[in-house]
Amino acid sequence: MSPQANGPTAASPTPEEELQMGQMMAKRAKIIKELIQTERDYANDLELCVREVVQPLRNKQIERLDVDCLFSNMESVHQVSAKLLSLLEEATTNVEPDMQVIGEVFLQIKGPMEEIYKIYCYQHDKAQSLLESYEKEEELMQHLGPCLQSLKKIYMQEARPALLDMGSLLIKPVQRLLKYPLLLCALRRATPPAHPDRRALEEACAALRDAAASINELKRRKELVLKYKKNDEDESLKDKLSKLNIHSISKKSKRVTNHLKILTRGESQVKDNTFNKEEKLFRSLEKTVRQCMKNISFCLQDIQDALPFALQRVTELREMSQHPDQEERSSAENPRFAPDLCHDFAAQLQRRVLNPLSALLSLFPGPQKLIQKRYDKLLDYNSYLQRSERAESDLAKKEYEALNAQLVEELQAFNQAARTILINGLCSFGGLLRDLMLAAQQGYATILPVPRLVSSLGEIQNQILVKVQNLNFVKENSATFIERKLSFEKKKSIQTQPEVPRQTETHRSHLLSTYSAEGLYQAKRKCNATQEHDIDLLEGELVAVVEQKDPLGSTSRWLVDTGIVKGYVYSSFLKPYNPAKAQRADTETRLCDDDFDDISFFVSWRPGSDSVSGTPEGSISDSSSSLSGTCGKCETKGSDVDGFQEVDEQIFYAVHAFQARSNYELSLQEYQRVHILRFCDLSGNKEWWLAEAHGQKGYVPANYLGKMTYA
Repeated sequence: MSPQANGPTAASPTPEEELQMGQMMAKRAKIIKELIQTERDYANDLELCVREVVQPLRNKQIERLDVDCLFSNMESVHQVSAKLLSLLEEATTNVEPDMQVIGEVFLQIKGPMEEIYKIYCYQHDKAQSLLESYEKEEELMQHLGPCLQSLKKIYMQEARPALLDMGSLLIKPVQRLLKYPLLLCALRRATPPAHPDRRALEEACAALRDAAASINELKRRKELVLKYKKNDEDESLKDKLSKLNIHSISKKSKRVTNHLKILTRGESQVKDNTFNKEEKLFRSLEKTVRQCMKNISFCLQDIQDALPFALQRVTELREMSQHPDQEERSSAENPRFAPDLCHDFAAQLQRRVLNPLSALLSLFPGPQKLIQKRYDKLLDYNSYLQRSERAESDLAKKEYEALNAQLVEELQAFNQAARTILINGLCSFGGLLRDLMLAAQQGYATILPVPRLVSSLGEIQNQILVKVQNLNFVKENSATFIERKLSFEKKKSIQTQPEVPRQTETHRSHLLSTYSAEGLYQAKRKCNATQEHDIDLLEGELVAVVEQKDPLGSTSRWLVDTGIVKGYVYSSFLKPYNPAKAQRADTETRLCDDDFDDISFFVSWRPGSDSVSGTPEGSISDSSSSLSGTCGKCETKGSDVDGFQEVDEQIFYAVHAFQARSNYELSLQEYQRVHILRFCDLSGNKEWWLAEAHGQKGYVPANYLGKMTYA
């Protein structure tokens, strides 16, 4: 037996298979030729449109003709078409049909093509509507007509298919995009399975179908948004009521029910965190823009009302402060631009701030309606999911996703633009205020200088008042200046100090061990903080004096340490610390009231004879402060009853010792009796009383005095 020869590694194709493959390759070559030729014609059409129509219209810059909206990104569409044509010619020129790969060309250019055609197709409907409106206006057609006629003439010279109108030219990119998947699918069917282009064509077909579907979805979203927006804008209440039927009532009731379930039962719902974030920012921006417009308008009104009067007062002040020799010369330099300054500021503010913010605010209602519609569709979708209604659920899902995707995309752009407009408006507002103040300062730079440290103005005013009271022609009323100064100091508004812990024996021991006896003082009475950095003290609290003046150099306020906190106290509330006397005071305070408003414990009254002197005399000595109960006589003039009432109404005693600081004040010892002549000062201030003691008269603080009562 002879050995058999080895068979072929692969079976040879049958004649029928070879015939079928030849037919497929011939059809493939024909489709490729058609693809390249139609792409060449398409690119030429775009080039002619850009050269003969778009560029001339752009160069004319016609006011009412929106070239960008009409032709969108036609130049970019032409560029991507020219690039595709170049790649197709490169893939087929001098390449054997068995090695030509067309699918890779479309996969390579798929990304840029989708982005560019998406923009053009999205704007096409608006461009078509705009073209129809332009064709109705004879003035605009005088610019569009010559361009279109020039283009038709070129088409006739090159024996091209007749160009009907501008609309047939604008729709060419949309038609070409939809034709690409058809040509590629036909080419894939004409490509043998073993051809190297087969797999690439399958991927290219799927990619272009996805791109076309994405663009169609984008257009569908836009149409859905326009539908809801148009319905809300055009429909009247009567139209809405006419559409009310059983179906619409049922749908709205289901939405309300689903909403209540979500609120009460906490049922889950479809959420989009990106949308929720952008919606929250959107509503915050609307509130901020509205509030800014309101506040800026109020500010403008206040400035318009106040600035002319302020500038007038400044002018009068300058006239008062100038020397008579300078009046004639300064009258020519007197600024007269106050009305113009306000008018210019208002005009600039309106143009640069209020108008942009007002235009921005008018854009918010449109998105708000779509946000509400999106929420309605979300409720419908949730309702259908719970009831497992497949068909209706898919429809509600598509509408919800379309609205949601459109809102997410456009809300991000809207919020960014709104934030930019708002920030620019606020910056412009600040700049205009700065320019207004600079202009006012430059116009009135000749005014007498005023100290710039506001904190030092009070001290300067007090120093001036002290100097004025020494002038001869005001000495009679100088007490009034001092009283007003002191009243001003007492009535100054102060910030509420935080609650400080009270002093304990531990704090007192710390002070005694840390400071020398000469630096220790004791509070004679309760002291309340009246200025910044002051501290409160209770009667009898121990303090150590750190410095016998305040930061402004005043020796009437001392810096003290209570063992808890450091702060300032008026020196008149302090007395040197005496350990032995303090120990006795601790014993006595257990038996008497803290405020001494009623000293019947310490003072007794014995009626004297009928004929006594009419002036009150005598004083409570230091020894009378003890529990001895002795007191000087209180004598009256006239009837006993009247005298008793007179004394009861006019006789007071000094609760605290008071040291006079000028010739118009009266020094008093603690528990000293005084006769009150008037219960106010010359200006009517009831905090200072005119008193008499031992034949001397002067003003005494009212809160240093107590009513004399009798046991």
